[in-house]
Amino acid sequence: MRVLTGATCLVLGTPGAAWAAYAPRTDPDPPPPHVDIDELPPDFFDWDGPRYLEPKDGWTDSVGHWVVRRRRIHSRQVEALGQGIDQTLSGQTYVDQDNESYLRLGAFNRYTEDGRMGFEPEARFKLDVPTSEEKFRIIVESDANDLAPLSEQQQRGTLAPEQEDDNSFTAAALRYLSPLSERWNASTDLGARLHFPVQVFARAQAWSDWYPTDEWRLRVDQRLFWYSQDGWISRTWLGFHRDLGPHWRFRASSEARWVHRKRGFEMAQIFRVQRRFRNRHFLRFRFGVLGETFDNWARTEYFTDMLYRKRLHDDWLYGEIIPSLRYRREEDFQPEATLTFRIEMFFSTSGELQ
Repeated sequence: MRVLTGATCLVLGTPGAAWAAYAPRTDPDPPPPHVDIDELPPDFFDWDGPRYLEPKDGWTDSVGHWVVRRRRIHSRQVEALGQGIDQTLSGQTYVDQDNESYLRLGAFNRYTEDGRMGFEPEARFKLDVPTSEEKFRIIVESDANDLAPLSEQQQRGTLAPEQEDDNSFTAAALRYLSPLSERWNASTDLGARLHFPVQVFARAQAWSDWYPTDEWRLRVDQRLFWYSQDGWISRTWLGFHRDLGPHWRFRASSEARWVHRKRGFEMAQIFRVQRRFRNRHFLRFRFGVLGETFDNWARTEYFTDMLYRKRLHDDWLYGEIIPSLRYRREEDFQPEATLTFRIEMFFSTSGELQ
């Protein structure tokens, strides 16, 4: 009978039915059990244990919480230190002015093309105290670089340790703010270099913003320095700014630095494009040409670099990656590549790191 049935199915063109004829019979699946909530016992809904389990932090969470707490404490201490000094000097118990004091702690690792690398810690601070007299401020900073050449100032943070001269120093000064007109602002500093040998210095600065067109802004910055041992130094800086669309910004700056001791100029021309992403990422590209006139006019260096900065946590923990290339005359303009990684903590109550 089965043979006849299978043959009939094959003739009718339904092979599936033919195989089904020979397949063993199976019972259908039983229906799922039905649970009536009214039939459950009353103690089914009782729970004697804790309602919520306490979260357990690992050692990484504990370290992170400790760092956040220390940052908040040190930020308040930095601000309180500035306000306390201001109150002591002014004789007033309350000063309603913000100060721009900060403390920056970090570390960087720099790789060079010859395989060298160096892990270096770094610390910088600035104590900017507004006094009760709005025109006076007390400035104490750890990284004053008035005596550094333009090459070091423009490429700070990307040079190898042996390429950086020991020109940065801690300085303390009393600053007097005196607007010259509605357009021009000026300041004058009188202070001392807190490093052996001690030098007394005076600094004057005047700056102004101009708008040649609706798209362009011109910043003019003139500075004059006098150090008791290094003599006169003058700096003139011009910067042309404009927006490139809704996100990108462009700047072309020209700078000349007169060094009286060497009787010549250092000059720099730098082009810069930058952008911020969602208030957490920052990207900057630069290309610069440096020159001098100490013996005769000569181009001394070309450089290009890219900086990527990310705000890792809140407004105080940052990470940076800086690849850079230098072409120096003293190295026959051969490329010198470096790659710098930096992580930095910024302690301040005036806002995030700019």
